[in-house]
Amino acid sequence: LRAAAVLADPLVCELLEARLVGVLATLEPDGSVHAVPMWLAPDGDAIALATGSRSRKVRNLECDPRATLVLHDSRPGFEVCGASIRGRVEIVRGEDAAPLVERVHRRYVTEAGEKLPEAAEFLASDDVALRLVPEAAVTWDERESHAAAVLRAAGAALPLEPTEPRP
Repeated sequence: LRAAAVLADPLVCELLEARLVGVLATLEPDGSVHAVPMWLAPDGDAIALATGSRSRKVRNLECDPRATLVLHDSRPGFEVCGASIRGRVEIVRGEDAAPLVERVHRRYVTEAGEKLPEAAEFLASDDVALRLVPEAAVTWDERESHAAAVLRAAGAALPLEPTEPRP
């Protein structure tokens, strides 16, 4: 997939509409990869992410705006699909960042949750938004493969860790 076709792709749209945690990879000054899980939200021709201005990923992006975002919805067995989206990131600061940061936060925390003092303090550290504008993507979808159907029918896939909050 290239350019505008990335965000128009049905699988990419499905993944962006789901409340998933993506993994953003940026380049360190020495060329190694720094990869971190992040919350995200669609934002027109881009994907918005919220973070702190003092984070390593922001420092990396200030030096080199290239990044890759991996989104996946993985279930037991071969019930897996995902996208690796490559592009350039615009760092949005100040008043322009606030609505984007809020959009990302509201996808993962309720309005009541945002008002809890401990949550509000934690979320306040996100003072910049990152806008990843896709240049290319690779997708995968094994959910309808013959192998997935066989494992599903046999009940032979081992469960993944549940997603409920830990005690």
